[in-house]
Amino acid sequence: MEPQSVTQGQLFKLFALHLFSTMIAFMLNIMLQSSGYNAPAGIMSGAMLGLAFSFISYKLAMRRPDSFFIDYGRHILGKWLHYPLLLFIALSNLMIAIINIWELQDVLTQFYLVGTPSWAIASLCGICIAYTVRFGVKSVFRAAEGLFFISLLSFLIIPVVVSENFEWFSGKGMITQFSLREMWPSAYYTSSVFGEMSFVLFIFPFLQSPAKTFRSLTSSMIVSSVVVILHVVPLLLIFGPELASNLNFPELELLRFMRSGSFLETLDPALIALWLISIFVKLGFIVFIISLILARSCRLKDTKPFVFPITAFIAIGSLVVVKSNIQFKSMMSGGMLTMFVIAELIPVLYYLVDSIQIKYASRKRASSP
Repeated sequence: MEPQSVTQGQLFKLFALHLFSTMIAFMLNIMLQSSGYNAPAGIMSGAMLGLAFSFISYKLAMRRPDSFFIDYGRHILGKWLHYPLLLFIALSNLMIAIINIWELQDVLTQFYLVGTPSWAIASLCGICIAYTVRFGVKSVFRAAEGLFFISLLSFLIIPVVVSENFEWFSGKGMITQFSLREMWPSAYYTSSVFGEMSFVLFIFPFLQSPAKTFRSLTSSMIVSSVVVILHVVPLLLIFGPELASNLNFPELELLRFMRSGSFLETLDPALIALWLISIFVKLGFIVFIISLILARSCRLKDTKPFVFPITAFIAIGSLVVVKSNIQFKSMMSGGMLTMFVIAELIPVLYYLVDSIQIKYASRKRASSP
């Protein structure tokens, strides 16, 4: 594995693509259902909360920027606690990947590949992801770098095209119906997504100029949250919170709503293709993190032996774990989100214990003759 092979620009582009593509493609209806007109405020609050999770990971990693957290973590908490926590993080990432693959299957089987067996879609998606990850961390970040601008442009063009259909009077609801209680569910949901940036802790030895990492994460948070809000607001102004929250894929309905000519009718499949590739990049990063955890825990320097088994497990899990959209919403409104948040907060425990150890060691040195 080649050290310092990822630039800060590539890191920014991967996380920005990672965040806004997932949230816009799959998560808008849940946030609108739970928060309504308060969803934009909840998204911004959750984004800042997720960035706070990532800041602690950044501070911990900067203490040993040239070492893998998987290796030095056992010296902080002890190997009997360190490795179970790593396993928990790996399982959380597995569940994130399984859910995302299932969501891809759900979109494709409902709208574009009607009648295609789910196992075929999961297998093809898995092959694409596995081959991207197998070539190493560079290929994942270069894929994000190549897709970023065209994908961002595709996401930004939609609010502009549908703007002529806005019911501006509905915008009063975002001001007059402000409620912290209604805002919190979408903030919590969003924080679990943006908190995935805390997993940058695992790839610090690959980063060039690691001291600038938090700046890159902050830029990713700002760009992603603005892009997501630019899609939530049109949904509220065109459909309203009740109708938008009852659509399984409100973004697709927004795409269909903007069809007013032959040219726009051709955008739907092209945009969906771009979004699917963006999700592949996100899943590639997740598979790489899981492979890295297993490889370093087994004292191996190469992640390749784990890539295909992990991807196969994710593909099979997507066929078994989630069966319907109702079950998916039940999982996400239950303990699944809490599991993700706990995994993202684990670096906080390491940071606190490490700070205590450093403080104790400095006092001990100061008291010794």
